Amino acid sequence: MITFEAKIREQTVRLYSELPLKNAASALFKILAQISQKTNIFNNKFVLCFGWAFFYLVERKDEKGEKFWVLQTTDYTKEPSKDRTDDLTTSLVIQNMQVEAVQVAKVSPEGCTYRDTVLVLKEAINADGVYMNRNEKSKDGDSGWYFGLLDDPNEDNHTSDDYEKIPSYKLMGFMPEALRVLQLPVGTVAVFQNKRLTALVDKDDKAMKFTTEEERRKLGAKQREQFEREVREARERALAKQAAESTKQELSEEKKTD
Repeated sequence: MITFEAKIREQTVRLYSELPLKNAASALFKILAQISQKTNIFNNKFVLCFGWAFFYLVERKDEKGEKFWVLQTTDYTKEPSKDRTDDLTTSLVIQNMQVEAVQVAKVSPEGCTYRDTVLVLKEAINADGVYMNRNEKSKDGDSGWYFGLLDDPNEDNHTSDDYEKIPSYKLMGFMPEALRVLQLPVGTVAVFQNKRLTALVDKDDKAMKFTTEEERRKLGAKQREQFEREVREARERALAKQAAESTKQELSEEKKTD
């Protein structure tokens, strides 16, 4: 597990991730620092809705008894309404996916949280060709997204029993790539073939830009290489500092001996 750490109003804040998600961690620390200028976030009650995910600040003590604060997020593998985890990997990865989709498409995001619902045609869950279409929200807690079959010969004959409303985080179970588009605006249509995003259009049926899986893989490898290089350099600086302090101490002891 990788530890990211920041000082916010003289408090040590840490977050943990299995992946080197430096940019996502920095963005989270930055928004916390901004909010802390206006309100007290260090009270074990603070909750941050940041994009799709929710984050919580919890007080801890290390092995020396020194206080620090750890960021927690929703545990999507258990009961999300009450269970939390120190591992922010899933929330940060999805955050990155959605930020990238919005930036590449050059649109303004429209909010959707992990608990906002998606209307799903049950037949589409295991289908190879599906699409998602975002409509206006019907009420609070509704994302406006619909998940259906790309080619549906029974489209006009479905009954209410053929549909199911699910919280958006449940898309992870059968179409994780769909999480990428959730912050895109009303009117967006996303097409998926074999669980991969293959087309994206806006409300005027104009093509929207998006990154391919191969492009994302190359970018991920580049980012990991950069992160590992920064870690190596930080370790080298720490070792050099330690060596310098050790040398100073030896010289000081020699002077005392003289």
